[in-house]
Amino acid sequence: MSGLATSKRISGARGRRLTTPATAGAPASRATGLAPTWVMPPGTGLTIPRLDGIPQQYHYRRGEQHAARIAAALLRAGIAKAEDWPGCTGDPTEFLKRTLDRWVAEHGGDQIRQEFHLHLSLTTLTDYAPHRDDDGRDPDLYLALEPESAGYVVFGPTLRLLEREHPRLPATFVHLFTRALNRWVRVWDWRDALDRVDRLREWYETDIEAGEVELPDIVRDIPPCMKRRPLTASGLRRLHLRDKAAMQLVTSVLELDALSSKSPRPEFDDDLRDLLADCGEPLPALLIVFEKHDSIEGQFDEEAQGMMELTPEPNSIVTLGVTEPEAEAAFKTLSTCCESLAKASAICSHLLGREFRDVSNNFS
Repeated sequence: MSGLATSKRISGARGRRLTTPATAGAPASRATGLAPTWVMPPGTGLTIPRLDGIPQQYHYRRGEQHAARIAAALLRAGIAKAEDWPGCTGDPTEFLKRTLDRWVAEHGGDQIRQEFHLHLSLTTLTDYAPHRDDDGRDPDLYLALEPESAGYVVFGPTLRLLEREHPRLPATFVHLFTRALNRWVRVWDWRDALDRVDRLREWYETDIEAGEVELPDIVRDIPPCMKRRPLTASGLRRLHLRDKAAMQLVTSVLELDALSSKSPRPEFDDDLRDLLADCGEPLPALLIVFEKHDSIEGQFDEEAQGMMELTPEPNSIVTLGVTEPEAEAAFKTLSTCCESLAKASAICSHLLGREFRDVSNNFS
């Protein structure tokens, strides 16, 4: 552009007409072999287009129209806010991300981060199915919840407190807590440790060269109170608890169980099953042990070394639709998930004898 602006072939302050200087001492027509420019009608010369206000860069984003329709549905539903749009550089996907960040912060995000290490992403799930055939359609958008590492809680001291109130209360508490969380994220506990040892036993039994192998005794590290039958919800509510800490824990876990079932966890349809057909099991979002460094924790650490051999499927997936009812349904589901995780995080913060460990790299 600067070369055109300084060209000697532009005459006049406005640069509208093309003129050709004649060779000294010769008529213009002889110097160039062309008709003199002064016989051209005014205004028919070279005009330089003005580019003021025109973007210097253009971006093509596949799925942009689909994302824009979802964003419009969220605005109509009152979920997205127009003030999130400035600064998104005209990108509806960025607008959706900002909406999601703000929305999670308003639904317990800070409390969730106290105990869980989760990532909620806006995705087309193409990372989970890289060899999927491209049919040319705009890919659907999903909200995928995945753990970056597993949280960690030790239940032993709390169970001893609850057992003093009622012998079946510890099993009841753990049952309600894990049932509520497993609706939305994967919890790794003594049952997973038992399954892993059973798989190892079967493998060694079929390997004639393995010889005698001593496997960890998971049952030994399970408190006897956990082998009792849990109380029913109605039986739990009839209990008269004397200890205030026990009463708070029981009340909170009942609230968690009710909260987590407010919306059903989305079921995978055939398309999602096809997308995730080559994925591995979801990564655990929480590790529950009875005592620090017990055999359950040991089995988790060993299994975690191979959890990333296959791309793990997300813990939860919510489909984002393009209509207002679909948008409302998706965020109602997400609300139940987030509020359940926030409640569970609050319960974990009140467990007795809180133990912490480095969870920065659970999965190898």
